[in-house]
Amino acid sequence: MPYDPTLVTWKALNAANDATATGLQDLRTGATEYGGALNSGMYFDLTETQAAQLSNTTTGTLHAGRYRRVQVDSGATASNVKTGAIGLMVAGGQPQLNLVTSYDKGIVGAHAVIFLNSITPGNWGFVQELGIATVLMGATLEKAAPASGDLINSTTLGVGQDNTLQEFVPASIGIALSPPSPNTKGLVLLTLPVLQG
Repeated sequence: MPYDPTLVTWKALNAANDATATGLQDLRTGATEYGGALNSGMYFDLTETQAAQLSNTTTGTLHAGRYRRVQVDSGATASNVKTGAIGLMVAGGQPQLNLVTSYDKGIVGAHAVIFLNSITPGNWGFVQELGIATVLMGATLEKAAPASGDLINSTTLGVGQDNTLQEFVPASIGIALSPPSPNTKGLVLLTLPVLQG
């Protein structure tokens, strides 16, 4: 799907957990209804103000960046598809940018995204792929003195890690904007490749 600067959504980005790509379905049959421009693969850039306005603040406040409408693969581990967790392109089969899975089921380094909220496997929602993202850090951090500017990598649990050895690897996702802390969500400037599709 193309870049679409005119976002059509009926709810906050970090509250979407839809049974259909359009977010609309017939009340009687459950069939997908089409309306507006919302569909799987739509991506758009938001300013800090726009992202904040489209935030469900109970879940968290979103920040400037690129957001994409995706489907979470039905085989994803549901407990790993949550606010701040890292998702990946599905391993095996035809590569698809608009179908993501939990970190434990994906291809490390292949189209990492940040989940904005819990999304039921098989459903559609929004993820962040560029900009300033809220990333869930792991229960323990490797680096003895985490600091702003540290390189953040993803782990097998789909959370952020501040490694002692600061070097770019396939699992690198971005730069910490504040000192990371274990088991908390911190702001990370994503340094992921730009992808269209």
